[in-house]
Amino acid sequence: SSSSGNRDHYGTVCILVRPEPAAGPDMLKISRLTDYGLLACVYLARKRCEVVSAREIAEFYSLSVPAISKVLKVLHEGGVIRSQRGVGGGYVFEGDADAVTLGELLAVLEGPWDLVECETLDREGHAICAIRAECPSRSFMFGINVAIKTAFDRVSLRDLVRGSAGTVPVEAMSVAGAAGATEERG
Repeated sequence: SSSSGNRDHYGTVCILVRPEPAAGPDMLKISRLTDYGLLACVYLARKRCEVVSAREIAEFYSLSVPAISKVLKVLHEGGVIRSQRGVGGGYVFEGDADAVTLGELLAVLEGPWDLVECETLDREGHAICAIRAECPSRSFMFGINVAIKTAFDRVSLRDLVRGSAGTVPVEAMSVAGAAGATEERG
């Protein structure tokens, strides 16, 4: 587990981190750089509209400047934060922390993801899984995939800043409630 996930100031972010080296098959885990990216988002959201250097964030969390610089670049390219060049330059979060979700941040930092391959499509829109049509667990896995993504989308950056996820309804975590939860939000 990353030591950055144990901070008591400027946002506690409890995230599962891939062990180094990977011990067994990949499961739903969040990379160390994504953990750092979430910490950087929390820091920038707390200093909303202030220009902050990568060094300031890195020093605050006792992390390396190159690692923080890397995730800040990804967050900038993903449109989450803005960069400011020149003397006194750095990064700034000007958005609405209530409108940015953990699901969106994970998509920017990790890229598109699904819990199981049967829901993952290639660039042409074809399913990656070779047995998708015959798979007896596909409908259950689809529901679980939707429920997990829905739960991530119900946690805002503001919740991360506060250090609490507010309330994620139990039905958002159930397969049966997954489809209904998605329709209610749409």
